[in-house]
Amino acid sequence: MKKIVNFNILLVLVLIFSSISCTKNFEEMNVNPNQPSDVPSTNILAFDLRYVGDNLFNAWQGMNEMCSYAGHISKIQYIDEARYQFREGTVNNAWAYYYYAMNDLKVIQTKSDAEETPNMKAVAMTFQAMLLQMTTDQWGNVPWRNSLLGMEGTTLPTYDPQDQIYGDILAQLKAAADIFAEGHSDGLGDGDLLFGGDVSKWQKFCNSLRLRAAIRMSIVNPGGAKAVIEEVLGDPGKYPVMESNSDNAFLYWPGTSPYKEPYYEDSETRDDHGICSVIVDIQLANNDPRLPVYAHPNPDGIYKGVDPGAVDNSDIVPTTSRIGAIYRDDPAGFTPFMRCAEVLFCIAEAAKNGWSTPGWTAQSAYEAGIVASMEENGVAQGDIDAYLAQSQIAWNNDIKQIQLEKWICLYKQGQEAWAENRRTDVPVIDVAPGSAYVGVHNRQPFRYPYPTTEANLNALNLEPEAAKVVDQFWGEQMWWDKRTGVN
Repeated sequence: MKKIVNFNILLVLVLIFSSISCTKNFEEMNVNPNQPSDVPSTNILAFDLRYVGDNLFNAWQGMNEMCSYAGHISKIQYIDEARYQFREGTVNNAWAYYYYAMNDLKVIQTKSDAEETPNMKAVAMTFQAMLLQMTTDQWGNVPWRNSLLGMEGTTLPTYDPQDQIYGDILAQLKAAADIFAEGHSDGLGDGDLLFGGDVSKWQKFCNSLRLRAAIRMSIVNPGGAKAVIEEVLGDPGKYPVMESNSDNAFLYWPGTSPYKEPYYEDSETRDDHGICSVIVDIQLANNDPRLPVYAHPNPDGIYKGVDPGAVDNSDIVPTTSRIGAIYRDDPAGFTPFMRCAEVLFCIAEAAKNGWSTPGWTAQSAYEAGIVASMEENGVAQGDIDAYLAQSQIAWNNDIKQIQLEKWICLYKQGQEAWAENRRTDVPVIDVAPGSAYVGVHNRQPFRYPYPTTEANLNALNLEPEAAKVVDQFWGEQMWWDKRTGVN
C-alpha cells in the first residue's frame, strides 16, 4: 500500500525549529534563520530519500543511460547519451549527488551518536551503504575512506580500491544489522518516507543489501560472499531479509507538484524513451505476462523495442512501444530501491553455488523469485503458472536462468540491472549500434566517465585511475567483473 506522507512539510531542510529571542550577544543575533545550523535527523533523512529518488532514479541517471546500458529502456529521440556521447554536466552532477547524499547521511550518524538514537544511525548507515555500492559500481575505484572529511580539512581525497570499498560496505551493513538486532526503541520520525517509521522494514532492507553486495562479489571472492550469505540466512531471527512484496523498498511519490514521480514528470514535456529491444525480444520469446505491464503496445498493437543507442531513422518514434503505465504514467508512482524478488534470486544463486540456504533450494528460490516479480506486477495466478510451466522457464539447474530472471525483475532499476549484466553477461548486450564504437568494443560500457570536476579539483589523485580508462566507458573492468573476451 502506498504510504501517505506530507512531503511539503518533511522535505524542507531550512526550517526554523525554535523562535529566536532578543539578545545582546552578536553571534546569536547574526544567525540567518533560513539556514539553520542544526536540523533534526528525521528531516535530513526525508530530504535524502527524496533527493536520491529525484536525482539518481530520474530521466538522466535512469532512462537516458543506465537503463539503456542495462538493455531495459532506451532513447528514441535525442539518442546521444545511449550512444555514449555524454554530457559533462550530467556526469559532474551524478558524482555530486552521490557524495552530497552520503555526506548528509554521515551527519545523521554523528547526530545519532550524540542524541543516542541508534535506530536512526542504523538507517543512515544502511542507506549510505546502498549509495556507496551504487557509486563504486558506477565508477570503480572512488574516494571513500577520507572522502567525507571536508569539514575536517581533507579537500583532496584519495581513491580507494573497489575490493576494499566492498569490504567497507559489508562491514557497515553488518554493523547496522547488529544495531537493528539489539531492538532499540527510538523512532525514526515523520521523515521516514520509505517505510513510514517501520524499523523492522529497514532491518530487512539492511540485511537484503548484504545479500546484494555479497552476490555481486561472489565470482571474484566466493569465500567472502559465502560467509556473508550464510551468516545472514543462517540466523533469520537476528538478520531477517525481505520476505514479500510488502517489504519492497519503494519510494512512493505524492503525485502533486513539485513531488511527482520522476519518470512521469519527464513524460509531461518529453517523449524520448521507449522499451529496449533486448528485454522486449526476450519477453516475447518467453510469453512473459509482465510485458504488457512493462510496456504499452505500439500503434499497431504489438510490442516493439528500440535498440539501445539505435541508428537514428524516421520509424523509431512512431513504432516503438513506450514504457508501461505503472512505471511512467502515474504521478504518484514509485522509485524502486530494492525488491523482494531480487532477494529471492540472490538466495537462488547462493543455493546453486552449493552454499547453505536453510529452507531454500536453488529451484524453490528461483520459482519464488519469479512469482514475487509477477505478483508485484499484478499478473494473475493462472498466467504465473503457465509461465513457470514452459520448458524454457522450468528449472533445469542452470545458473543463467536465475541471472536472466533477476535481470528481468530489475526493471526501472537501471544502475542495478547494468551492474548485474556486467557481472554475468546475461543477456549478452553488444555495443550500441549507433555509436562510434561499433567494431571497437563488443559490450555495453564497463563504467561511467570520471567527472571533469575531479580532473579540475583533484587531478593528482584522479590521474592513476583515469589512466585505466579507455574511451571514457571501457578499460579496466569492475573488480567483480571477471568476464573474459569482452572489451
